[in-house]
Amino acid sequence: MKSTTIIFKPTDLCNARCVYCSAYDRSNHGKRMTIDTLEKMFERIEEWVAGSDQLEEIKIIWHGGEPTLMPPDFFYRAIELENQIRKTHRLPIQNLIQSNLLNLNTDRLKMLKSLLGSENGRMGRIGTSYDPFPNIRIAKKGDYNSIWEKSIEKLKKSNFPFGILFVVHKLALDNFEEVMDIFINRFSGIGIRFNPLYQEGRASSSDQCQNLYVTPIEWGDFLIKLYRKWEELDKKPRWIPIKEFDDFHFRGNFRLSCDFSGQCATTHLGIDTDGTVYSCGRGIDRKYEQYGNIYRNSFQEIVMNPGRQRMLNRTTFLHQTYCRGCQWWHYCHGGCPMDAAINFNNIYRKTNFCISRKNFFNTIYGVPRNVEPNE
Repeated sequence: MKSTTIIFKPTDLCNARCVYCSAYDRSNHGKRMTIDTLEKMFERIEEWVAGSDQLEEIKIIWHGGEPTLMPPDFFYRAIELENQIRKTHRLPIQNLIQSNLLNLNTDRLKMLKSLLGSENGRMGRIGTSYDPFPNIRIAKKGDYNSIWEKSIEKLKKSNFPFGILFVVHKLALDNFEEVMDIFINRFSGIGIRFNPLYQEGRASSSDQCQNLYVTPIEWGDFLIKLYRKWEELDKKPRWIPIKEFDDFHFRGNFRLSCDFSGQCATTHLGIDTDGTVYSCGRGIDRKYEQYGNIYRNSFQEIVMNPGRQRMLNRTTFLHQTYCRGCQWWHYCHGGCPMDAAINFNNIYRKTNFCISRKNFFNTIYGVPRNVEPNE
């Protein structure tokens, strides 16, 4: 793996109770990563880096739960450990963080500046989630959107780069124009990722979610409408997956997101609060097939785990079976393995959003771009 993304979940605690939370697991709620586990993690990473001549970059995404509920000293220790690896091995390490921003105060802003500080001229990005509809994203104390908007202003004043994740649900479908007006007028120039509501975690069982689910057909229709709206704009914002698909189709840009690339097994790992390793953050949420634990296993052993090997073989299997002959294969590669795990409890199935993507590609592009055989 030349470039590796590691999703760290230092806690599953959260100061919100969003109705469509995919990470919520009542049986596992309230755990925090210890300093010992943090140090063990970086010990394993250092061993891995020292023993590999292929690693060129590590990207660390701090996730949760809400990661900023961990004390700032936890992250300062992580920074120290990262700097040791940078100094010893001259390896770039970039930090990013996914946060609801409800816990953003002066001390945490200062910590984030240190954590996300420029790496080779790149400032690590803060990812955050937004929903304009009431009673969807809910703070345990106070009004979610009011607190969130104040935090966004703090980020802007401090010149923090950030992006927004928007979970597309039925209300967004029914109020499409109003939602688009908000993103175009209030968040011009901000990267936005649009994801369908996944029936995972709290969202798989919450009565409040029953009227929010979107079908694969509805998701495909939404992507088509989103593209048409994006197409109208003079300056094309970074709306994912729209911008990504367009770059791939018209410019041959092959930097597809993990859920479209077919290469996530070679580029991602997820580490839970107790040091257990999974495929990625979504793998942690679902607790789908452990690859080992950093207390028992080296990273060399983890990447050779049979579960990871099965994940590596998924793309080849799908190309020869469920996705055989699909003209859009190079745009999708069967989709995210966790989509298949959620709907079939089997990663060797293609995403249930297959029909969504085919409808989008057929409508917007008609025929795929020419792809070289080795691509």
